[in-house]
Amino acid sequence: MKLTDEKLREAIERGIITPTQAEQLWQLWRSEEIEPVSPVPPLLPAEPKGDALSHFLYYLGSLIVISAMGWLMNTAWESFRGMGLFLIATAYAAVFCGAARYLREKSVVLSGLFVVMAVCMTPMAVFGLQSEWGVWPFDEPGRYKSYYHYIRGGWFPMEIATLAAGIVSLRYSKIPFAMAPIAFTLWFMSMDVAPVIAGGEYGKDLRQTVSVVFGLFMIGAAIWVDRRSRIDYAKWLYIFGAITFWGGLSLMRSSSELSKFIYCLINVGFMFTGILLERRVFVVLGGFGFFGYLGHLSWKVFANSFVFPFVLTALGLLVVYFGWVYHKKYEAVQRFVNLLTPEAIRNLLPRNRAQK
Repeated sequence: MKLTDEKLREAIERGIITPTQAEQLWQLWRSEEIEPVSPVPPLLPAEPKGDALSHFLYYLGSLIVISAMGWLMNTAWESFRGMGLFLIATAYAAVFCGAARYLREKSVVLSGLFVVMAVCMTPMAVFGLQSEWGVWPFDEPGRYKSYYHYIRGGWFPMEIATLAAGIVSLRYSKIPFAMAPIAFTLWFMSMDVAPVIAGGEYGKDLRQTVSVVFGLFMIGAAIWVDRRSRIDYAKWLYIFGAITFWGGLSLMRSSSELSKFIYCLINVGFMFTGILLERRVFVVLGGFGFFGYLGHLSWKVFANSFVFPFVLTALGLLVVYFGWVYHKKYEAVQRFVNLLTPEAIRNLLPRNRAQK
């Protein structure tokens, strides 16, 4: 197979390799004196002039379209309620699918984004049909705009249909962002499933418990996808799975200091998981939870202590030092963490992981 710089750049766009790995390939070619078919400059990871801005505009425009047909939709659209909404949504989706097909050979990123926009029309299409026929399996949730604001079991059929459309779209969209509407819908479903389980009457405890369980499910699904896909489809599942789990856990109330300490340990474990999986979202959320617990100690437990601020300062400086060590000796830290991890867990981790 002939390798060219265009092929490598396409591999970076699709998430098959990272810019760092592309640079390593270049160094390998140089060390073994292997000449690529087309000369590859040492700064291969840098995108050609204009690419970064064009990709930014692609994503920005796509998000504007998606938001315009979702949470930014105004009340004037109520006049189209029913079959009108269904026809508008399907017309948009058809146009987007046609554009994706036309651009498939011209731009992988732009074609994939049009597929994502088509998938995001699914909730409105299903809502229109349900409104037209008056079919609400659980409860009538109200206006379509409320889908993005309120937790209601009536949204469940819309979420199921969107998941199905998203999964089908993965066959045609070869960019990681294609998983975003699926992960986003799973996040919404983690909230809307509570009233479905409880039959309409549910408390915060049930919603938070369901969120934690759903989050764990999404993280497990992300690891499964990460192990089997060369394209980084798992990225958005990790993000929304981590948010769902951590959000539900953080909102749980307890007056026990032991449970709060366990919460702190879970957040430390979350950061450790982020290092193992090389996913920053776990480290960030775990850090928020850890500092939240330190705030609790400062404001409640040791509010009148003169020693605690000094101890906390020392701890902060220690964390800064560990951050510096991690930055300077990243590979060594990764190896050390992997050595501490039981072999059974290491075997479950995605192979050929790279910082994302």
